[in-house]
Amino acid sequence: MSNGCGCESGLLKYIKPPYAKFFYTACVCHDDDYEKGGDSRHRRYADRKLFWRMVELVRRQCETIHPIKATWLFVVALIYYISVRIFGWIYYNTKNK
Repeated sequence: MSNGCGCESGLLKYIKPPYAKFFYTACVCHDDDYEKGGDSRHRRYADRKLFWRMVELVRRQCETIHPIKATWLFVVALIYYISVRIFGWIYYNTKNK
């Protein structure tokens, strides 16, 4: 079951990342990918998909938001990506395939 952006358990569950509502759909898809699990290659692919889904959400808004905000949202997406690469192994459903 997905909680959107952020962690479901542990100390990090008390921290809601910035723009969690904006990136909600990308985070739910990422949670689904983590639940499916797999090996380290699958996890890397899931994390990359999260980043590109977030970038796509920003791209769709480019005509309606200020370029500086679009750039900031891209930076936030990159921080999400880096965060899941560093901490995601804790929550990933590792399966030997």
